Amino acid sequence: MILLFSGCNKRFLGFKFSPREVLTIEEVDYEYISTRSKIKYKNGDDKTKATANIRIKKDSLIWFTLSNGVGIEGARGQITQDSIIIMDRINRNAYAYSFQELSERFQFEFNYALFQSIIIGDMPIPLTRSDDIVEKNNNFYVTQRVRDLRVSNMVSSKNRRLENLFASTLRNDNTLELKYGDFKPLDEKPFAYKALMVLTYFKEGKKEEAEIDIEHNRVKIEDESLSFPFSIPERYERIK
Repeated sequence: MILLFSGCNKRFLGFKFSPREVLTIEEVDYEYISTRSKIKYKNGDDKTKATANIRIKKDSLIWFTLSNGVGIEGARGQITQDSIIIMDRINRNAYAYSFQELSERFQFEFNYALFQSIIIGDMPIPLTRSDDIVEKNNNFYVTQRVRDLRVSNMVSSKNRRLENLFASTLRNDNTLELKYGDFKPLDEKPFAYKALMVLTYFKEGKKEEAEIDIEHNRVKIEDESLSFPFSIPERYERIK
C-alpha cells in the first residue's frame, strides 16, 4: 500500500491542486445590477439611516441615492475606480475624495473593489496561487497578503460564498471586518441580502469604529444597461 501511494500521481491524489481547483467561488454573474436597500451608518455619536437605491456597472461604477423615510432624496453619490463623490442635496454641498486621500485619512487601504464587495459579497481580492487555503469546520479559510495588507476570508463550503472577511495592516492596528448573511437565491446563485462593515481605526490615539449596515430589500440583475445620472450644480459648495 505504501509503495502504491508513493508511486501514484500526487496531483491525482489531491496534494498539489491550485487554490482555484480546490475552492471554486460562486461569484455573481452580472454586468449591471440594481438594489433597493436600507443602510445604517454609525461612527461614534454620528448616526444616520436611509433608504438607498444602488446601481452598479461591474468593475467600473457604483451609483447611489439616499432618501429619508418619506422618500425625499438627501444625497446622491458615485464611486469610480479612483474616487468617491457625494452630493449633499439638502445643504447643497459636494464632497470628493480620492481613494488615496481616503486611505490616508483612515490609515487603511481603500479601493473600488472593496466597496463593490461590500454590496455584492464577492471577494475583493481574487484567489491566487500564493494564497493559503485551509478547510476546517465546513468552511474554507483563505489568507491573502497584498503589500502590507493581510486578509483572512471565510468561505462557506455549502454555498461557496464569502461569509466573513477580516483585514489588518502591518503598519498600524487598524482593521476592517465584513460579515454577510441572509443568503437567498439570485439567478440560482446564493446572494447575501445582509452585509455589515466595521472599520476600527485610531484617531489621535483614540480608538474609533465606523459601521455600515446594509440590508437589501430587492436585488435585480439587469438585462439592459442602466443610466447613472450625476452632475454637480455650479451653486454647490465643493468641500474636501
